[in-house]
Amino acid sequence: MKRVIPILFFFILFGYGQSKIDNNPIAITSPVNLSHALSLVDSMNINGTVITYIWIYADAPGYNPVGAEGEGIACVDDVGRFMEVLETEILIYNNRELIPIARGMTQFLLYMSRDDGLWYNFMLDDGSINTTHKNSAADFGWWAVRGLRGLAAAYKIFANDPDHTELLSKVIARINAADSHIQTALQRYPNKKMINLDMRPAWLIKDAPDLNSELLIALSKLHNTGNFDYYDAINKISVGLIDYQYQAARDELNGMYFCWKNIWHNWGNNQAYGLIEAYKITTDSRLLSSVKIWADSFVPFLIENNFPWEITISSPGHYEMTPAPQIAYGINSIYHGLKSLAALENNVEYSELSERVFMWFKGDNIAQTQMYDSETGRCFDGINGMLSVNKNSGAESTIECLLAIQARRAF
Repeated sequence: MKRVIPILFFFILFGYGQSKIDNNPIAITSPVNLSHALSLVDSMNINGTVITYIWIYADAPGYNPVGAEGEGIACVDDVGRFMEVLETEILIYNNRELIPIARGMTQFLLYMSRDDGLWYNFMLDDGSINTTHKNSAADFGWWAVRGLRGLAAAYKIFANDPDHTELLSKVIARINAADSHIQTALQRYPNKKMINLDMRPAWLIKDAPDLNSELLIALSKLHNTGNFDYYDAINKISVGLIDYQYQAARDELNGMYFCWKNIWHNWGNNQAYGLIEAYKITTDSRLLSSVKIWADSFVPFLIENNFPWEITISSPGHYEMTPAPQIAYGINSIYHGLKSLAALENNVEYSELSERVFMWFKGDNIAQTQMYDSETGRCFDGINGMLSVNKNSGAESTIECLLAIQARRAF
């Protein structure tokens, strides 16, 4: 296996900027700076196929690529999400020079997944797959649904590209391989089971609402292409997510979505964003009502309490809150849900609320630090506590910040 860095990467690193839509004399400029993200992009030739990936970490002050000790140098979690950044850059801003990266990262996702629908997560520095780490063993869980989000982006990028028909057919086959795992869970609908002293949906994969919100986003995107029918799955997963919402009108946590058992956490809580995408498909008013309760009640609580890391409910009206750390992944999840709701409702108040969340990136946070540097494209890895910032800038934080800026269409 030989590592290769295509010459085109250097062109992108030093020539990336404005792009033009074909036959349109007006330049449409992307709102993001991809320089740092692309500095973490690398390639390797494995069994005759060039795969492309993004290194997991980049430590200050040099910000050179770094792997994760004991895990690997790249993971499906990051590549899957970066594919969504590339999707927007290619399809909205017509940055066709990014196609080779998208193609190579699609090959990475195919390499890390199996014909039976299971996925691995980490790739080691020699190009082999880490099959033994607990967060990389073959499974249909977190890295699988993140991989599906990446393949959904790949499908949209290459769907009408005659030069990539063979690659597209492999993407479709791998997407379809997930169906049996999804249906195994959904066949338990509408049964419920006791989880943390409450009756909860028994049909969500691994009983994890946060994980299923990521899956909902992927399935909604694929369904909207018109070439996949996920209506039933989208409907059932959505119902499962709203059944995991904490609703108590006089409680300050009213509208909170449990992420796992009796816990809400701020390292990914995409229920609101996923439910808005599902509502556009199913028009089930319960979904929209659920997200509005979240936006009207719980989001203001999060803002007033400076975006805590975790909230655990022990009993109605009693909870414990952990204030830090804070990371871009959690902030973008809240922002994306609000931004989607504001766009759907054409609602100024929701738009203003989403701006208050986005301001975390611009320095309105407990560290009083701007988290994204538009000159370098770096986003710091997180906030450790009052006036304390983790100034490393790894793939996840960078990608989640870029996704938020793309959704806002400006920094």
